[in-house]
Amino acid sequence: MAKNALLFIPDISGFTEFVHHTAINHSQHIISELLELLLDQNNTGLELAEIEGDALFFYKLIDKPNEAEIRQQVEDMYLAFHKHLKRYEYERICQCGACSSAYNLSLKFVVHHGEIEFINVKDTSKPYGSSVIQVHRLLKNDIKVKEYALLTENVSSIKEGAKTLTATYDFGNITFTYSNLDSLKLKLPEVPPIPDDVPKHKVFDQTEVIELPILDLYEVISNFDYRLLWTKGIDRLEYEKNKVNRAGQKHKCLINKNQEVLQTTVKKKVEKNQMVYGESTQEIPFTKRVNIYYVLEELDNGKTKINIEIFADLKPIGFIMKPFMKKNFRKVISENIKELILLIDSGFSLDQKN
Repeated sequence: MAKNALLFIPDISGFTEFVHHTAINHSQHIISELLELLLDQNNTGLELAEIEGDALFFYKLIDKPNEAEIRQQVEDMYLAFHKHLKRYEYERICQCGACSSAYNLSLKFVVHHGEIEFINVKDTSKPYGSSVIQVHRLLKNDIKVKEYALLTENVSSIKEGAKTLTATYDFGNITFTYSNLDSLKLKLPEVPPIPDDVPKHKVFDQTEVIELPILDLYEVISNFDYRLLWTKGIDRLEYEKNKVNRAGQKHKCLINKNQEVLQTTVKKKVEKNQMVYGESTQEIPFTKRVNIYYVLEELDNGKTKINIEIFADLKPIGFIMKPFMKKNFRKVISENIKELILLIDSGFSLDQKN
């Protein structure tokens, strides 16, 4: 039996087709985060019918749509989306195509109202019918702006002076009004940058050349999925899976079976031709804080120079123990870099893990 329903689609766009596997993988994680964010901003009781690639298809059984409520729902999702992207631009540490262009992502909304039925497939019930087809066809239109809310005449009363279009589709003509959402960005709250202060004392510095392209090496170092393949002495690693690592993200290492060490991803300023990945912890004896940085620089023939730097803010006794700490850092880092080189020389590639 047919029922009246509001049909609501937020659609993300802006990513181009990436060739490099790191960018493809990261673009999937970024879109997944944004879709989860939009789901969390569902403040009007919408039912999720489907996740459709970079879009969400919602519906709500209702005889008469509330236009003011719909526009507020659009605003809530839009502002949360762009606040997240603004924060991500501050926090991101990766320079792959996906991460470096995420700020270009845009969001549009298509909203329709009409009769729907439901089709049952095993235990799942999905909206079905001509109105469902219509709202999806409306994603392709002649609106000239990137970010907009399109409301059909079944949802929005066409007021004088409103931006309207009448489009012809295979199901016939349909009139809709649309609003440019760009002005909503004026309501975005301030998002403070992530501080990148470096501890005062350099206690370690070592340079190696790795036979791996810079983006691949950066992914091996910064992606926790690969960490146990080359880092010695860690029994277990706890972190947020399916999320691109970024400044401020925390992970926990279990060392020597029972010692837990909490670390935070950090970054610092480097030269334009360099990439940097860093981690900070406050749980190393004789120190207030220790930061380790991997500074990468691309060389010819697919090789990368990697400079490992360790900085520390020392407790008073730390100045006495500094030579011991340097010796220990050198031993641990040298072992890890040796394992990293052995991993790369064994024929390892990122494709094996994706």
